[in-house]
Amino acid sequence: MEKDKRLLRFCFLASLLLLLQGCDEIYECIFNIDPEIHNKPLELGLVGEEYYGIITAEIRNEVNDNDYFYNFDVYGELPPGIFYDINRRSIEFFGVPEEEGVYRFEVELFVEAYDIDGYDGSPTCSDSVFREFAIQVID
Repeated sequence: MEKDKRLLRFCFLASLLLLLQGCDEIYECIFNIDPEIHNKPLELGLVGEEYYGIITAEIRNEVNDNDYFYNFDVYGELPPGIFYDINRRSIEFFGVPEEEGVYRFEVELFVEAYDIDGYDGSPTCSDSVFREFAIQVID
């Protein structure tokens, strides 16, 4: 009898939690719907030569990942002469490197979504992700 009461209490609390938290968040975590920065190394740069590199992103396990707003931040040191531009689901690095070296930086991707009811403050299981990158410049 005591075992049945504990099971009933557990089911009640789980149902209450589901109602308070919402099914979407549980669904997002069960199916691993998360922002993802692709782990492709950036191109090698040459001092005085045009440089172009790109980092792309997506929402893993989400067929409608074009419906999200992708916000990127770059933390760290870029090679002198290299700049970046955010283009929807990617960051493009361009310019003419001025000094050789290995320049390490971190990219953060934060995603947001709007649905029929307005802003969804938690559209994925994890709202953001970080990944480290490096641009090596040689002479």
